[in-house]
Amino acid sequence: MKAFGVNTRINQWWWPLVMGIIMVLFSTYLLFMPVPAFFGISVFFASLILISGFIHIVFSISNSKIMEGWGWYLLMGIFELFIGGALITQPGLAMTMVIIYTGLWLMFRGMTSVGLALELKKIGIRNWGWTLFWAILTIIFSFIILINPIVGIISVVFFAAIPILFVGILAIMLAFVFKSLI
Repeated sequence: MKAFGVNTRINQWWWPLVMGIIMVLFSTYLLFMPVPAFFGISVFFASLILISGFIHIVFSISNSKIMEGWGWYLLMGIFELFIGGALITQPGLAMTMVIIYTGLWLMFRGMTSVGLALELKKIGIRNWGWTLFWAILTIIFSFIILINPIVGIISVVFFAAIPILFVGILAIMLAFVFKSLI
């Protein structure tokens, strides 16, 4: 008999339990050790910004003949490469400045997305207003991060730790459900 696509007999039910315990411990570490957690998150964001810059440069150059606003994507890519590279090569700076850089990056990203939304409107794309909405929301939140960087640091760590905790609890519960099927 199958329930939710799972045979009623589960082998090695304890693997989700192990994973859940590790995730709960990791999320607890994030919540109670925010500085080292923020360091790791800073390196991750720096890498994300650097990769995003590379992709924007490749995208803009490959579409330079067909996109009117391709230069903005190129500028975004160069900006992201510069910021991401600076943050990766200087981890201490990354911990100190990642929130400010992230705020500026999000602000610039939001502003270029406003331009994209207006370009979508100009070429007749339906629902271009959603792009404009999300772009303006991005700009608003970038200002909040820039005005109060401590809120940004706490938010980054908290919003990374809480979902990991929830997934860990879910895995533990799932393990005991699997065990009951034995």
